[in-house]
Amino acid sequence: MNIRSRVRQSLLEMKIAFTKNRSFRWTALVLILMLIADVLPVGAVSTPFNPNKGLDLQTASTLTFVANADAYVEELHPTANNGTTDYLQVESANNRNSESYIRFAVSGVTGSVQSAQLRVYTTVNSSTNGPALYTTGNTWTETGITWNNRPGRMGSVIDNKGGIDKNTWVEYNVAPVVTSNGTFNFVLVGDSSDEIRFSSREGNNPPQLIVTFNSVTNTPAVTQTSILTPTRTPTRTATLPSGSTPTSTRTPTATQSSGPTPTRTPTTAQLASATFTRTPTAGNPTATSAGGTFTFTSIADSYVESANPSTNYGSATQIRVDGSPDVRSYLRFNVQGLSGSVTSATLRVYANSSLSTGYDARGVSDSTWTESGITYNNAPPVGSVIGSSGSISSGSWTSVNVTTYITGNGTYNLGLTTSSSTALSLASRESGANAPQLVIQTGGGTAPTATRTPTSAGSTQTPTRTPTAAVNPTQTPTRTPTASSGSVVFVGAGDISRCDNNNDEAVAKLLDGISGTVFTTGDNAYDSGSITEYTNCYDPTWGRHKGRTKPVPGNHEYGTSGAAGYFQYFNNPPTYYAYNLGAWRIYALNSEIDVSASGAQATWLQSDLAANPKQCVLAYWHRPRWSSGSTHGSASDMQAIWQILYNAGADLVITAHEHNYERFAQMNASGAVVSQGLREFVVGTGGASHYGFGSALASSEVRNSSTYGALKLTLNSSSYNWQFVPIAGSTFTDSGSANCH
Repeated sequence: MNIRSRVRQSLLEMKIAFTKNRSFRWTALVLILMLIADVLPVGAVSTPFNPNKGLDLQTASTLTFVANADAYVEELHPTANNGTTDYLQVESANNRNSESYIRFAVSGVTGSVQSAQLRVYTTVNSSTNGPALYTTGNTWTETGITWNNRPGRMGSVIDNKGGIDKNTWVEYNVAPVVTSNGTFNFVLVGDSSDEIRFSSREGNNPPQLIVTFNSVTNTPAVTQTSILTPTRTPTRTATLPSGSTPTSTRTPTATQSSGPTPTRTPTTAQLASATFTRTPTAGNPTATSAGGTFTFTSIADSYVESANPSTNYGSATQIRVDGSPDVRSYLRFNVQGLSGSVTSATLRVYANSSLSTGYDARGVSDSTWTESGITYNNAPPVGSVIGSSGSISSGSWTSVNVTTYITGNGTYNLGLTTSSSTALSLASRESGANAPQLVIQTGGGTAPTATRTPTSAGSTQTPTRTPTAAVNPTQTPTRTPTASSGSVVFVGAGDISRCDNNNDEAVAKLLDGISGTVFTTGDNAYDSGSITEYTNCYDPTWGRHKGRTKPVPGNHEYGTSGAAGYFQYFNNPPTYYAYNLGAWRIYALNSEIDVSASGAQATWLQSDLAANPKQCVLAYWHRPRWSSGSTHGSASDMQAIWQILYNAGADLVITAHEHNYERFAQMNASGAVVSQGLREFVVGTGGASHYGFGSALASSEVRNSSTYGALKLTLNSSSYNWQFVPIAGSTFTDSGSANCH
């Protein structure tokens, strides 16, 4: 019996009922409507069901973008730029307001945006009232924005936060703003006096923008293992609205009078109402980590050319390649936040011109080059070819498979070359939305999907979830520290920059080639540590490592009242502070304030040593407790600090003030040589000038008063190695190792 015959029969039966009971009229009308709705498919009365036709299915895809520019600005220092620091700062206080600006370039979104979250990672402190988020203009640059030239907020607040814990991801809903591809600028603004700091893109957990969107895919057709064709009773299958939670609905059932029951060959997805596909982001902690897609923009890029071997092109809006004359491009990416194994990595670069032969992507093992300093003369060599772009059309994105080169979190340097004698122009990171990208996909366990539970003929099939693991979208990616149980590098010196010589630049070039944390031991900018001297003398040399520098002041900093230039330039670090570096506890102390046993600094030091017991401890400040130097010599007023550290079993002290290099044996509290004591290095070799020695102290092991350079310490989990690294053209060096107490 076909559908129309069943309807006629039902109407006849209802007509008979009407003649027997007039009160049944309205009930019958309702039943008729329900019967018609039940037997007729919505919108497809005369279209038979075709089991061999695939179905269009909306599935969710997720892309993770890392900020391609960020910086914070301060009202207290209205002309200072903080675009290279490893943190962002937000505060609302009288004359101390600070705001953070973040930019993302979104591409690859091919459907309607379902959700968008901006995520920032808190670092050193928490807040009872977190900052508000606004959109802002696109006129700012990472290295140029200041309080005075910052763009204003646009529109009303997008999202606001209450209490925020330390070392957690904070998520802002930006779906009302991020609706498609494009460049998006945000500003975090404080609404309380609670200062909060987040990791910047130069830090270990750069800001992220996670975009989930719907994309339409065609699913394979349902196949049957029986040649019998069952008679189907079509039923309604509601279409899910975008963003709704899938729920069970009536699904087609198959009936037949005889013969075997048809079986389905399962497909990836059969019906939208019965398929649950989840694309987890990096923050989904699963028992078996599910994969995700991450997009990183270059943090540095430039090109070099043989025709102008001493010219730097780091600020250009293009990078170029050419076979004749030789023109090469260099790119650097900071990959962080990956929580699974890398399954694919694609380099994407936007082409400004065409080239049939394309370009080759090559690995670069030397990471000492800088965007503002690289030239053809000092450019590192490029390695073997990783992949090639193929033919390139102008105004399009190019892609190169670099999966073999990208193995996980870390910093990656790539070189671009071509064999063609025709030049190719590509967009650099200064171009904005078309900045070079590194798109990485990670894998792990299987994401949750829905499975069908077979039922007997005539019953309704109910979709059921078979999750592989619990999914919590608010969880965060596992943080990948720079060195967990291994070694870290701690490198630096004191007595550094004068505008009347270039010795500090020679030492800064050493730092260009040494990774790790940079320290200064005071007298960083001569003669008075003013902000002008920091800007004109220190910043062009050692200042290019400002983002990874942990400074302390010297007596020359206090040539400016309150060391105001020092505090302004280094973005108001604490007067003295402590931090962990690898397995070590590090103390950055101030020898230019009260250093007595009863002073606040000594009291704090004792308390922190007790609260943070470590096998390996290092402290650094400006004026040395022990020195054989003839200009200043030993600073006896530092005895209380030395005594506290010795009593706590500390291992190393680094100082400066005397413009020379001196290494001491391990000493006790009175400076006598012992087998398990406290070793001091005097490293006043940063570039200012040289001082001579007087009579050598009994505990002095090595001295040099004619070489500029830096002390490089490799801090291991229970030991340390030291190496004095001289500037180019000098031969003096000193090296060794020892165990922690």
